[in-house]
Amino acid sequence: MITREQFEQRRQQWESFNRWEAQQPPIERAPADILADLGTIWSWLPSEVRGQDPDPQKIGIQKMRAALALLKLRS
Repeated sequence: MITREQFEQRRQQWESFNRWEAQQPPIERAPADILADLGTIWSWLPSEVRGQDPDPQKIGIQKMRAALALLKLRS
């Protein structure tokens, strides 16, 4: 639980970040580089967090596959 002041501080930080990000030129990156970054971020998480499965029915994966199937039909 965070205090109202902490919440407001985080909200302001996100607003600042979003303003900064909107001013940055888009960077074209290879999918392998993006996956490598995600793997690094994943490795920073504590092992007890990595061991939890927030989506045991894999609904998120099912939704992603359905979306990819729609994209495949369009191309």
